[in-house]
Amino acid sequence: MKRIMALCLMLALAAPLLCPSARAEESRDITGQCVIRVSAYKNDKDKMLDESNMTMWYQPEKNAWVEVQTPEGVPGAGIVMRWGVAPVDVVIERAGEAKGEWIPVQTHLASYFTEYIAFDQPLSHFRVRPVEKEVRYGIIKIQVMSEGDLPAWVQTWQPFEDKADMMVLVAHPDDELLYMGGVIPYYTSQMGKKVVVMYVARMSGFRLVEALDGLWHCGVRLYPELPNGKFRDEWCSSLKKCLSIWDDEKLLDYVTEMIRKYRPDVIVTHDVNGEYGHGAHRACCWAVQKCITRAADPDQSPVSAAQYGPWQVKKAYIHLYRGELGQIDFDWRQPLSAFDGKTAFEVTDEAFHKHRSQAASGKYVVEDFGKYDNSLFGLYYSTVGPDTGENDMLEHLE
Repeated sequence: MKRIMALCLMLALAAPLLCPSARAEESRDITGQCVIRVSAYKNDKDKMLDESNMTMWYQPEKNAWVEVQTPEGVPGAGIVMRWGVAPVDVVIERAGEAKGEWIPVQTHLASYFTEYIAFDQPLSHFRVRPVEKEVRYGIIKIQVMSEGDLPAWVQTWQPFEDKADMMVLVAHPDDELLYMGGVIPYYTSQMGKKVVVMYVARMSGFRLVEALDGLWHCGVRLYPELPNGKFRDEWCSSLKKCLSIWDDEKLLDYVTEMIRKYRPDVIVTHDVNGEYGHGAHRACCWAVQKCITRAADPDQSPVSAAQYGPWQVKKAYIHLYRGELGQIDFDWRQPLSAFDGKTAFEVTDEAFHKHRSQAASGKYVVEDFGKYDNSLFGLYYSTVGPDTGENDMLEHLE
């Protein structure tokens, strides 16, 4: 009996050594335990600490800063930043020995609307300020994370490299879920393909943050192509009206540039009629139809041709389209191993509800049936032949 007890004790002591991950502690959001101060507009400080993406601490002052003091014995390992206007390059400073002394410890060059800034060293009393003292900026949310393995909800976006298997091109954040259905979670997470999501219409910061929340939930880790700000969002009941606002040549140059930049084999976009008639949806579909051949022609849009070279898209799918090359009718209700048995429909619906500003109205819902059935896509263009009923947008592509 003593020998058995001794053996059990040895195994218990050895377990942490044999399985290091078993003792790894997960990083926690400790923001609520921190003392947070701001340089100005103190009454608005709580706007970056609440649960809403529609409020922010906007700072028009020069050299504005946010100061954080963590609870005793629990230093911060990094911060999650959700930017409200545009991502901002920041300096992280730690408090010095002398009163009012701040020592720069690292500089972070901002890339993403939602990003995790990992500290080079744990910090208990630190300050965040912009690199450029003249810059004005807004923070939708700041979250201080403790040491440990980051939980899955923390967005650590990766830059897009090489080429895309697929581009999902839509007008607004949430269109990629409402009308493209399970395309993104299925091809990104279940099939492991490189899918770039591209939005065209200019949006406010909180809509872009919502978009990132939705994509992250779908398993997307490659940062999407967010609007360049040139195409303002305005309700238009016709394609002609939207193109007059956006400038058709600017739109064609932009979409051509993005196709050449990401080099997708397949493009998926809006219904020709703009689903419920939205002119911006129609304009995106129109631009894709035009730019498939335009992107392959080095004499068209010469600036992007010189920068990226021409690119030939292999296939293009249009929502609800019926043509001679075939139509796909996806079953989004099949369980996916990538999501522990959840279906693409369930994941898409959950992702849509990350768009709180849109889902709250109850006006829009994710539907794989009815007038705007997000499971139906027609093959509009192909260099590899028609679809044969396999219900795979990557059919015939190696």
